[in-house]
Amino acid sequence: MLKRLISIPSLTSIMAKRLTRRKFLGVSTTAAIGATIGGAIAGGAIGYYAGVSSVKPEKIEVKVPVEKKVKAGFVYVGPAKDYGWSYAHDRGRLYAEEKLPWLETIYIESVQEAEAAGAIENLLAQGADIVFTTSFGYMDQTAEAAAKHPDKFFAHCSGYRSGAAGNAPENMSAYFAEFYQLYYLNGLAAGAVTKTGVAGYVAAHPIPEVIRHINAFVLGFREAAKARGFANPKAYVVWIFEWFDPAKAREAAESLIESQNADVLAFTEDSPATLQVAEEYTTKKGKRVWSFSHYSDMSSYGPNSHLTGQIVNWGPIYVDLISQVYRGYWRSVDIWARIGDYHPYRWRRPVDKSTAGTEEGVVYLAPLNPAIPSDIVAVIKERYEAMKELLFEPFTGPIYDNHGVLRLKDGERADHDTLWSMDWFVEGVESEIPKG
Repeated sequence: MLKRLISIPSLTSIMAKRLTRRKFLGVSTTAAIGATIGGAIAGGAIGYYAGVSSVKPEKIEVKVPVEKKVKAGFVYVGPAKDYGWSYAHDRGRLYAEEKLPWLETIYIESVQEAEAAGAIENLLAQGADIVFTTSFGYMDQTAEAAAKHPDKFFAHCSGYRSGAAGNAPENMSAYFAEFYQLYYLNGLAAGAVTKTGVAGYVAAHPIPEVIRHINAFVLGFREAAKARGFANPKAYVVWIFEWFDPAKAREAAESLIESQNADVLAFTEDSPATLQVAEEYTTKKGKRVWSFSHYSDMSSYGPNSHLTGQIVNWGPIYVDLISQVYRGYWRSVDIWARIGDYHPYRWRRPVDKSTAGTEEGVVYLAPLNPAIPSDIVAVIKERYEAMKELLFEPFTGPIYDNHGVLRLKDGERADHDTLWSMDWFVEGVESEIPKG
């Protein structure tokens, strides 16, 4: 839980209280600050202070301390209004501004990963006290900047280097909002509504983050689809090798529908293009296709095809880290926020009181479409609540990869390192991970 911000009394108000005792002299508070004490008379006449004759009026400069400010800079890999990853980070920035009245923020958008160092230096030159770099490929350049600027603070999103981990300077933290639990729940919803037993996934880059999200989605999809009578539910992946490319995402989504007969589409790409394709097929092309929100609520882009989705509010993390800088007790941390983190109350609720599908904490489910059968909704809500206390874990064995190799033994849970180095697909994924 975030610590309560300490309210510092205004020093201006304190000075004003000290000066009120001068009112009986007929000297205004405003005139007393930075003006001639005693009231100089035009033409050099002698003034008076507290009834004592003054030989020569003295000009006293009273310095009123300025309230402490913090400036935070952000580096975005995509446009701030991409409605996906960068948009969610920008919403988090605005959230922090709203919560912290002493905060000023600046950002640079659409920064190629190879150009991160220049963007970081640009923000520092503008006076940033802390810089947030919001793409995996920015990690090493962030660590280099932290070493170069020990008097500044840095936080990198989705990487593994930090002072806390011992592989970066102490003025650098790492943070991430983890989605694999939500992808698993989305998979349950997808498996409950599919009519073809085939899911499609539009994937950005073949890195562990994306791979574990695909795997979690497929685990949920196959579980629910088998319960609906499909003997061997399948999933296909199309890689577009871009974080933000609506045209490529659209093409990939269409190919999954046309070539593989997929009728539910998940994705890791920062635009609503995949959901828009699902909406077009549902409303204009006579084929029911479902899709999801990704990072922000995208339901308005596919009101007839939006099933649920994974949503993040980076704001509480930003408030946490920026407040450390403000209070002057920075400590390097490695934040890995999952369902239940940054909630006022972490404990699980019964199914009928579940908060699944409502905004809370850092990561949460988008609203659940009534088209999801009630029995699966109950499972989604029960497991959402159980995951708050880590009582349920999607990656629990036995789990085989798509080549028949046992990856997790019966009852074995995947730990952090296994999830963060995942380079294999689970059983049921008919595609392969690109090499190199």
